[in-house]
Order: sequence, then C-alpha cells, then structure tokens
Amino acid sequence: MPESGVSPGNAPSSARFRVETVTTIDGWRKIAAAWDRVLRATEEYTGLQSFDFLSTWWACLAADRKLWILAFYDGDELVGVAPLQLAERRILGKAYRALQFLAMTEDILRPTMLFPAEHRQALLAALNGFLAEHRRSWDVLELDELTCADLLIDSMEQLASCSGYLHRQTPFHPCPFLDLSSQTPDSYWQGRSKKLRKNLRAGERKLAQMGPVDLEVYRMPEDIHEGFEKFRDLARLSWKHEARIGMADDARYEIFYDRVLDTFARRHGARALILTVAARPVAATLALLFDGVYYSLQIVHDEAYARYSPGTLLEARELELLLRERDARRYEFMGGALRNKLRWTGDAVPSVCVRLARPDPRMRAVELYERVKPVAKRALERARAAAAALRRSARA
Repeated sequence: MPESGVSPGNAPSSARFRVETVTTIDGWRKIAAAWDRVLRATEEYTGLQSFDFLSTWWACLAADRKLWILAFYDGDELVGVAPLQLAERRILGKAYRALQFLAMTEDILRPTMLFPAEHRQALLAALNGFLAEHRRSWDVLELDELTCADLLIDSMEQLASCSGYLHRQTPFHPCPFLDLSSQTPDSYWQGRSKKLRKNLRAGERKLAQMGPVDLEVYRMPEDIHEGFEKFRDLARLSWKHEARIGMADDARYEIFYDRVLDTFARRHGARALILTVAARPVAATLALLFDGVYYSLQIVHDEAYARYSPGTLLEARELELLLRERDARRYEFMGGALRNKLRWTGDAVPSVCVRLARPDPRMRAVELYERVKPVAKRALERARAAAAALRRSARA
C-alpha cells in the first residue's frame, strides 16, 4: 500500500469516477478542505460529519478500527466521499469485518454518504460497483440511523439483490429537531404543553429558594475549557456516572469532548452551558455549532438536585438563549432514544438501520433470529395479556 495511505480503486462499473481508498490519517488530511466542500453540497448534511468532528473522534476513539474512506474523483476534482471504517465484530463466535460509517457505533450522528445532489445517483451506482467488486475486503455492512428519505437505503437493497448478500432494514429511533428560524420566545412557549410550562415554573421556584438561579455561558476559545471542566465535575455527580454512560464508560470520551469543543470554538462554534444555584453548578450541557445548526451533545446534572429537574430547566434556558440570540436556525437533539426530548418539539426525522451480510450459515442464523424475534415478542405479549385477563376474571 502506498505510504500516502491512498490506493487506487478498480471499478470498471463506475468508469465515470476514479475511486481511491484512504486508509491513513495523513491521506485523510490531504482531502480535508475538499471534504467539507463536498459535505456542504450534500443534502441534509450535518456538522457531525465534518472533517473537524470526525478526525477528532478518530484521533481519540478509533481504537483498533481501520479507516476505509472511499474518495470519488471526476478528473482531479473530489466529487464524493463514502466516510467508512472497518471494525471487527464477533458474531456467534466468529470474527467478521464490519464496514460502518465513521464513528457511528458510539454516537448519534444521522450519517449519510457525502454525495452532492448533482452526482448522487451516479455516485450511489459507483459505490455499489466498488463495494461489489471489493467484497473480499468486508463481510458485513452496518449503516445505522439513515433518514428514511435517504436514497442510500434503496441503493443498498439493490446491492444486496445483485450480489446475493442477506439484507435487513429495521426501524430506528426518531431524530427530533426544532426549527428556530420561525420562532420567537413567546411563540415557542405558547406551543409547549401547559404541564411542561407549569413544571418549569415550579422547578425554578424551588431552586430559587436556595439562592439565585443563573446561566453561565462559555463559548470563546479562551474559556471553553473552563466550561468543560465544570461539565466534567458535574458528570461525576450524575446518575450517568453510576450507570457508566458517556465519559463514565470510557475515559477517552473526556479527552474527545475537550478537544472537539476547543476545535469548534476556534473554527465554527461551541457552547458549554452551566446552570447554577447560589453560584453552585447543578446542571450542564455541551453543544457544537456548524453552519447555523446547533448540535446538543451531552447533558448532566447533580443527582442531589434531581427532584428539581435541573436538566429540564437548563434545556429551557438554553432554548430561550438560542431564540433570543438568533445565531442558530435549527436545534438538533441528535436522536430520540430518550423520549423526553420530544417534549421540546413536534418535529422529528424517522430513521432506519440497514444491514448487508455475507450469506454464510452464521449470518443466516442471525437473520432468522432477527426476523423471528419480533413475532415471538408479540406472541409473548399476547400470552401475558391473556393470562392477566384470566386472573382478573378469576378474582371477579
């Protein structure tokens, strides 16, 4: 393999494009500027697929994964990128090479291929040709959190059909977002439920009995680290620490968040918001800004104050700040795995997961299990409901 970490592809089915495989960080850096140009030309792109975000993630969290970025060229111009990685997955005791989006296994990024609309159909065809012709390089293709309108979904089904791979598509969680550009603070809160507004007022009154309730905002490169340190200290007092979620699960995340906040504060935009009561931090959140979109990363609170819902109050203060300052047009909640995010908005993008797998006996067994599991679950639920009805009838 060349020292540059870039190797030419061999995809006659996509003769319109030259395909190069980027396998080293140095090779990746060489296309950094063109990467973000292609990103911004991609429909529904997110800043969490920017070079700054993904390269920082890779430097901190890649572990034993391998870069497998596909760069598509029209002549000398980079016109598309498949931001992929290879990871080892053990399935029924056997190691498989899983081809995945960069960083997707730990974080909710709503990823896609960086294929501008102008060339998207042709690039999808070129991608399918390349993946089929290089099928010896991977065993499983795992693409999580694709928006349901993404043309990549149908393209992957076509690849499976043409190549004889097993194919599965399953619903994933919704990805809530809030359009800030059409809202004022008054109009936004009028659209929220009475129960939410009542709970916010009650929580703030109770906190205010202990002292002034204030919001500290850290956004400048010279002070963003101080805001992160306060977030980190609060994270150690949070229920997430006991549950080993986020930084408590992997110390490398602490380094990653610190670095990515610093990078974005200098180049794009970043926030560390701290809710204080009598000058004591009780809740904190981290966020990034990229091209006018605000990405909520993490939120924590001191468990000693949990009964006052300080995290909810912090989110409310955060939204009020954004609506007042008008420096973001959209708020991305980054996944709806936690349903409480939907209290802030009625809008969400549905998503799916797509799997392609080599049709060997282990993979067939996994696919059979995945197809039978929801049927068995529904049958068990019906059986439990029937048993409960019988018990009620017997007591009557």
